Amino acid sequence: MKKILHLDLDAFFASVEQLDFPKLRGKPVIVGGRGNRGVVSTCSYEARAFGVRSAMPTAIARKLCPDGIFLPVRYERYVEKSREVRRIYTQYSKIFETVGLDEAYLDVSHYPDAIPVAREMKKRVLAETGLTCSIGLSYNKSMAKIASDLKKPNAFVIIRPEQALRILKDLPIGSLHGIGKKSQERLKMTGIHTVSDFWRLPLEKVVQMFGKFGYDLYYRARGKDDREIVTDRSPKSHSRETTLPENLHERESVAEIARELLEKVRRKLADDEIPQTLTLKIKYADFTVHSKQRTVRGPSPDWSKILEELLDAFDYTAGVRLVGVGFSNFVQSLEPEYEQLSLPLGDEYL
Repeated sequence: MKKILHLDLDAFFASVEQLDFPKLRGKPVIVGGRGNRGVVSTCSYEARAFGVRSAMPTAIARKLCPDGIFLPVRYERYVEKSREVRRIYTQYSKIFETVGLDEAYLDVSHYPDAIPVAREMKKRVLAETGLTCSIGLSYNKSMAKIASDLKKPNAFVIIRPEQALRILKDLPIGSLHGIGKKSQERLKMTGIHTVSDFWRLPLEKVVQMFGKFGYDLYYRARGKDDREIVTDRSPKSHSRETTLPENLHERESVAEIARELLEKVRRKLADDEIPQTLTLKIKYADFTVHSKQRTVRGPSPDWSKILEELLDAFDYTAGVRLVGVGFSNFVQSLEPEYEQLSLPLGDEYL
């Protein structure tokens, strides 16, 4: 039987802010911009108590939590802390899959007993980075993620095969990875509120509602998931965007923002990530979105010059409310190396 571990850093961006600025600890921290035109990236658990959630418009978050402390995103700092955590968990398994900056799956089947391994990993993340994480340990990816979500924050939950259906049946339908807010609303309109309610739907109906993904949802709702951990997944893209406090109508004003975003995206690149495509995205005042991109295959292209050429291709008279810059179409220059950690486990880890 496989042993899959899911590690999820708790309220990651907000936790980094509270770590770096101790005066913020215990307070409702909301990361994602201080204006009213942005969205919440992450918020602390103190802010979640007021109903604030990720991807919520900042204006709504302010109404729900008027005393919230709104902070801009410091992406470079979060990347730095994410790499610290990654250096820890990659010592325990060569078979791992990172998901964004704050999540990872590991195959720990090679350990006779994965429980003390998971406990040690959790202790090390806190001791060496100052951050708490929630860990789920189960027999597949879907159940491991559900386990890590069950008792957040700072959780450690194990779900064995014989426990799966009992745990799943009373969970809200949104607990299934892949069912977002709109899907939840659709399902609730048909009387589907929990996973056990979802069991009533025949496979054909689920596929009709969700397309091919319906097959995955149908079986994940029953604790079945045969997905492998993807260990060699190259990044699809690295991008940054910002919603402007007021609409801009001149090229140079937009260009200043775009140049700053380009530098931030450049700093996100790992040493072995070589992009071949640069994309510039513009959202106008009427919310229409246009993007242009340039692909260059060859050594060391001048991305700053290419960005200027992309900027020349836009019309700014209608007013710009959002600017985004991204790299994609990566090639890998180096293969990472990993080493196995020897586990000197004693009573202090139990």
